[in-house]
Amino acid sequence: MGMNRREFLGRSAWLALSLSLLRVAPADAGEAAAAGASNAKVAYTDWQDLYRKRWKWDRVVYSSHGRANCMSACSWSVFVKDGLVWREEQNAVYEAAEGVPDFNPRGCQKGGCYSHLMYEPSRLVHPIRRVGERGSGRWKRISWDEALGAIADAMIDAAVENGTGTIVYDNGTTNLDFGPDHTGEVELFRLLASTNIESWAGVGDMPHGATQTWGMYNCEGTSDDWFKSDFIIVWVGNPSYTRIPDMHFMHEARYRGAKLVVIAPDYNATAVHADYWINPRIGSDAALALAMAQVIVSEKLYREDYVREQTDLSILVREDTRRYLRAGDVSASGGKDVLQFWDEASNRLADVPGCEGEGSTSIALGGIRPALGGRREVTLADGKKVGVRPLFDFLREHLDSGYTPEKAAAVTGVSPSTIRRIARELAKAGSAMIFSSWGACKHYHSDLVQRAEILLMALTANQGKSGGGLRVAAWWEVDGQRSLWDRGAGPDWMSASEKLKLLYKTKVGGGLSWREFEELAVRSKEFSGNVPTMSFLYAHAGYSEIWDEPEFHDPGQPRPTAAYMKEAVEKGWIPVRPLPGIEPRVYYFTGMNPLRRWPAPQIAEKVLWPKLKMIASVNTKMSTSSLMGDIVLPAAGWYERDLLKYTEAYLPYFVLNQKVVEPLGESKSEWEITGLLAKKIQERAKARGISKVRDAAMKAEVDLSTVYDHWTANGKWSESDPRAALDHILKNNKVTGNKGYDEAAKTGMLPVVHEEGGPHALWALGTRYQPGKTVFPHERFVKEKEAWPTFSGRQQFLIEHPWFVENGESLPVHKEPPKAGGDHPLLLTGGHTRWSIHAIWRDSSLMLQLQRGEPAVFVSVKDAKARKVGDGDRVRVFSDLGAFEAVAKVAPAVSPGQVIIYHAWEPYQFKDWKGQQEPVAAPFKPLHLAGDYGQIHYRGIYSGPGHHPRAQRVDFVRA
Repeated sequence: MGMNRREFLGRSAWLALSLSLLRVAPADAGEAAAAGASNAKVAYTDWQDLYRKRWKWDRVVYSSHGRANCMSACSWSVFVKDGLVWREEQNAVYEAAEGVPDFNPRGCQKGGCYSHLMYEPSRLVHPIRRVGERGSGRWKRISWDEALGAIADAMIDAAVENGTGTIVYDNGTTNLDFGPDHTGEVELFRLLASTNIESWAGVGDMPHGATQTWGMYNCEGTSDDWFKSDFIIVWVGNPSYTRIPDMHFMHEARYRGAKLVVIAPDYNATAVHADYWINPRIGSDAALALAMAQVIVSEKLYREDYVREQTDLSILVREDTRRYLRAGDVSASGGKDVLQFWDEASNRLADVPGCEGEGSTSIALGGIRPALGGRREVTLADGKKVGVRPLFDFLREHLDSGYTPEKAAAVTGVSPSTIRRIARELAKAGSAMIFSSWGACKHYHSDLVQRAEILLMALTANQGKSGGGLRVAAWWEVDGQRSLWDRGAGPDWMSASEKLKLLYKTKVGGGLSWREFEELAVRSKEFSGNVPTMSFLYAHAGYSEIWDEPEFHDPGQPRPTAAYMKEAVEKGWIPVRPLPGIEPRVYYFTGMNPLRRWPAPQIAEKVLWPKLKMIASVNTKMSTSSLMGDIVLPAAGWYERDLLKYTEAYLPYFVLNQKVVEPLGESKSEWEITGLLAKKIQERAKARGISKVRDAAMKAEVDLSTVYDHWTANGKWSESDPRAALDHILKNNKVTGNKGYDEAAKTGMLPVVHEEGGPHALWALGTRYQPGKTVFPHERFVKEKEAWPTFSGRQQFLIEHPWFVENGESLPVHKEPPKAGGDHPLLLTGGHTRWSIHAIWRDSSLMLQLQRGEPAVFVSVKDAKARKVGDGDRVRVFSDLGAFEAVAKVAPAVSPGQVIIYHAWEPYQFKDWKGQQEPVAAPFKPLHLAGDYGQIHYRGIYSGPGHHPRAQRVDFVRA
C-alpha cells in the first residue's frame, strides 16, 4: 500500500518505541505500586494504540538531567505510565527579575528526548567484565558483588604495592552535580588519598587570561542581565548552539536597541542573527582586540577614573627593568612588594592600596590621584636615579608601535575602518559585554586573547557593571555539600593555631579576604592527590613524546618545554601524581570518556593502558573508553535517581532532579555504587589483614580498614538512601534558604535567596545577590572597592614573572598559533555540538536524524575544490600524529583554510575506531606551569597546563 513520508516516519518511530517496550520491564513493586502504576499486561494492538495512550499517564514528576555536563539547569515535567518514562515537557515556573524578560521556557531538544535515549540499546543495565582482550568486545555479565570485589582487591593491591597514589580517580567535568552522587565519590577518593585527575584545564575550559589578570576566572551573572547590555560581542563562541535556553536574552536585547557583534572565522548559527559579523583569520583575535584598544586609547575614549582605580595601568614602572616600582626600591625601610603611584594631588610617590605587599583589602584611593602619564625620575635606595612612568604610558607605546588598525588588518584580514567602527561603538555604549566562553579557552594562545579582551572591558569601565564585562561562566555556591561530613575547624594539614585563626575569620571576622583564601587553597595542593590532567598525561601516559616537540610550540619560546616542566615540578609549582618513578595501577573513571576527549588517544592506549592492572568505569551507557576497559558498572539514568543539577549563575534557581522511576535492570545510583565500593574495600582489607598504607603524596597513612565507616560518618549515611543525603544538603544550603527536598519537589526547583559572592575555590561571583535583580560579575571589586586577588590588587595587565618576560608576554601581545600536529596548510577547529551534550546523545537515533547521521567535517568550497572533494564524499583528515575519516560537508559558511568538526563523536562511530582526536596534538602552553608570583600559580580548578585542541594543523584528501 502507499505510504507518504510523514506516515513512514511516524510508524517507524512508534515501531522503535514498541520494540523498546518489549525489552524493558515495568518498575518493581514498591514505588511504582505506591504511585498507582500497574504491572498488569497492557493490550497494545498496534502503533495507533500507542499514539492514543500517549496522552494518558499515571503521574507527572519534576526532574532534570543531573550529571550531564550541561551549563543550563532546566526543569522538566516527566510523564510516567506503567512504570516507564513516557515523555517530558518543559517546566515553566521561573519568575522574571525586575525590568527584564523571564526565563521561560528552558530546555532543548536533548532534554526533550531523554525519555527515548534512556531506553536505547547502548544503555548499561548489568555489571559486566571483560573476558577477551581489551577492546575485543567480549564481555560477561557478573554480579555486583563480584564486580566490586574485583575492583576493591585491585585497589588494595595497588595501595600495598606503592601507596594509594597508584589509584587514579577521574570524573572529568562531565560527571558533576550539586547532590550526593558527586559528593560521595569525591569523599571516598579523598579518604583513599588517591590520585585525583583535575580536569578543568584538562578539558580546555580554563580561561587562563582571566586568572592571569584577575586572580580568579568566574565572570558571569544571570543570563537575563545580558538583556541590559547595549553592545554584545560574541567572541569565539556560538551560543545559538551552546546556550539554547539563554540565547533569547541576546535577541531580546536587540529588540530594545542593543547591537550584536559576532567575531568568528565561520558564519555560524549565531552570526546569522548579528548586526555585525567579523571574521578574522583563525588565531588572530588578540591582534584584533589590541587594535581596538589602540583606537580607544589614542582617541581618548577610555574612562580615566576607572582605569586609575581598578587597573594596574596607573602603577609606576621602572624604565630600566620594566618592572613595577616598589617602596623597597627607593627606601631601605620600604616594603619589597609595596607598589608605587605618582600622586598628582601631593606630587610625590604614594603606596598602592590593596597590593600584595601593602596588605590591605581595599583599593579605595582616598585622596590619592594616580597619574596616568608623564615621566618622573626617582632616586633609588642605593643613590642611583631611574626614570619611571605609569604603566599606561608603556601600554600606549606598545599599542601604537604594533597594533594600529592598519597593522592589525595585515594580520587579521579585518579592515582598519571596521576595527575603528567596532572600537568606537564599544567605547561609547552605555554598557558593553563580551561573551567568550569555554570554547574560546581551547586555543594555545587563548590567554593572550582574554587578556586583551579584559583590557577592552577595563578601558571602557565595563567590568563589574550590569550588562557589561567579559563573561565566561560562574557558579552559585552549594555550601550544603560540605556539611555531609564534619571537617572540623579546618583541613588536617593546618596547625591548631591556624585552625583557630580560620575559625575566627569565618565565624566572627567577616570571612577570609580573596587573597587569604587563595593562599590557603594554594598550600592545600601539597597535601592532596589532585593532579592536572596534562601533567598526568605528560608524566605517565607518554605525551612527553609529542609535547616536547619544539615545532608544536611557539617558535619564540626560548627554552624546551621539558625544561619548563622540570623547573615547575622541582619548585613545587605543579604536582605530579603518582609521584615520579611510581606507576599508576588502577584507573576508575565515572561518567567521563578519556579516549574520546584526550588528545591523540592512541598514545594513551599505547603507553598508559598497559600500566593499568584494572580499568573500571561507571556510566549510564557504553562508551569507547568503557569498551577498552576491564569492568563496567551500570549507573542509573537521571530519571531513576535523586540528584541536584549543578547550577551556573545563568539561572537563579537550584533545579531538583527527582527520582521518577526505578533504575533499569541492575543499574544503581552513583551514591549507592560509591558506598558499596567503600564497604567492599573495607571488607576486603579486613579479610586480608591490611589496614594502613601510604597516601598519594607519600606524606601520611590511610587506613583502608575504616574507609566505609568514615564514608558513612559512622552510620549517619547509608548508600541505600541518597535522598536523605540530598535533603541534608538542601537544608544546610543557605543559598536557597535552607529548604529541604520536599519543598524543592513542589515546583522542581528552589530559588536563590542569598549569595555573598565571596572567595571560594569555584563558586565566587564577586557580587552579592539581591532577589528580584539581575546578577553581573565583580560588583564587589568595583562598587565596594575590594582588592582583586592579584599581585597588584587590581586588574593586572603587566606580568613580571620571569617566564612571561622571557617569552615576550609581560604585556598582552598577539602570537600566531603554533604548528601543532606538523606543517600542514589547514587549521582544525570545532565547537560544542548542537545535537548532544558531549557524547551522551551522540548515538541517539533521534538526534542522528537531525544531522548527517555520522561524523561529518565542514570544509570550505575553496579547499574542497582544490582537493577535488564534493559534498558527501568521504575524506581523510590527517596530521603528523594520526588521521580519521568522515563525510565532508562542503559549506560556504566555512572560511578557506578552516576545517570544522563539532565535538564528542565516539571513536567507535569512525572507521577502525579512529576518532577526531587522533590527529590532535593539543600541547599545553609552558607558561601555564608557572608559579610563585601573585595570581600566577596552580591549584585545583584555578589554573594549570591546558588542553588546546583548536587550530591544530591538518590537511584532508578524499578517502
